[in-house]
Amino acid sequence: MDRLTRHADLLALSGGDPWVRWALPDPLLGEVWVHEDVALVQRLGERPGFWVAPLSSGMPDAGADPREGSRVRAALTQLRDGGHLRRLAARAVSVPQEHAAVAHEVLDLGGGGDWEWMWTQEPPEVDVRERDVIPLDDAADAAELESFTRAHNPRVWTEIGTGRVHRWVGLRDRSGGLVAIGGAEREATGIPHLAGIVTATDRRGAGLARVVSAALTRWAVAEHGVCTLGVFSDNDAARRLYARIGYRTARAWHSRMLARSD
Repeated sequence: MDRLTRHADLLALSGGDPWVRWALPDPLLGEVWVHEDVALVQRLGERPGFWVAPLSSGMPDAGADPREGSRVRAALTQLRDGGHLRRLAARAVSVPQEHAAVAHEVLDLGGGGDWEWMWTQEPPEVDVRERDVIPLDDAADAAELESFTRAHNPRVWTEIGTGRVHRWVGLRDRSGGLVAIGGAEREATGIPHLAGIVTATDRRGAGLARVVSAALTRWAVAEHGVCTLGVFSDNDAARRLYARIGYRTARAWHSRMLARSD
């Protein structure tokens, strides 16, 4: 395996891949290795491990390379047999969804989820209902945001009241109750990453998630030139919504915990 230390080199090898450009910081954090055109990017934080990212295809619509699976297998084998998982206390890996079976053959993997990293540089069309979008505060409104999220979203991932979400917006009904909310975290690069998009269960189908998502996206693109997000792959409604307001999938990840790191 070859060690990379410069973000510019990884970006060049990836052909300008959006995930490499906007999700991975410059300078790079942790170790980055490349083996047979597959990047092994150390992931730090709460679930330390590795992103396993083929560099030749990147974009899902770039066309499948029939040799890519064997390269992913070789890279994962190097990661395992080289002792890097244990050395870096890895607890998880994320591989392309199309190579999930290969990952399970090479590594002893446990639970996790399938999700997609999406991005856009285009402001969405204006919805007149955006005039009703109001700002919310991560600290002052934390209790209300937490209560609303837990009542209407069975898969709560967003941290509320910790400062991780630096911008919240919402919609209220005539009685003042929340009917939709959305927030923006920061990627490691500092750019906005949508999070916590939730609509009241009795108001779904009215396009309220689109309103708050579009408002946040418009702000992000105006201020930073790009916006990103992550969505569960089995959430077809959300994927369609984001596609309608201009988002594209750059990486579809199969993320799993490691049952063993050796």
